[in-house]
Amino acid sequence: MSTVIAIGGVSRSGKSTLADWLGTQLKNATVLHQDEYALPKDKLPKIKDLPDWEVPESIDWDAWYKAITQAKKHYDYVIIEGILVFANTNINALINQSIFLNIDKENFLKRRLKEKRWGKEPEWFIEYVWEAHLKYGLPPSDLQAIQIKDITTNQYSEVLAVVKEQG
Repeated sequence: MSTVIAIGGVSRSGKSTLADWLGTQLKNATVLHQDEYALPKDKLPKIKDLPDWEVPESIDWDAWYKAITQAKKHYDYVIIEGILVFANTNINALINQSIFLNIDKENFLKRRLKEKRWGKEPEWFIEYVWEAHLKYGLPPSDLQAIQIKDITTNQYSEVLAVVKEQG
């Protein structure tokens, strides 16, 4: 039986890095990044004429659900990660273990302002990303999420031990 591990948190909290690392440490594991299931840019909702990746409507949930269920047939561990990983009840029903990477707003702002992938972002948009995280990105109360504040690579082994223990 396959274990689905969900890793959530705000942008720049370390989700992808932890997910990719766990994928290399667990036998027969795969990692599915939510970003790969975002709608095409021209189909994304907009906020002030900018693409809005921060809302649940930006994800092709059916495609991601299908990818997860297919991966469960072939892998012992399916690791899913994203800013909206907990925003869909159908996906939540597949999750066996939840990890939430928590950073405070000050650290989020520092990290996001250093981000250059999308070019210079307006300050209002960075604030919007934080507010959207609080609205859509937190784990629901019915999922028992391991909460980790300001994760460092030194803690990865502890996370791995918990995953193996619970898995």
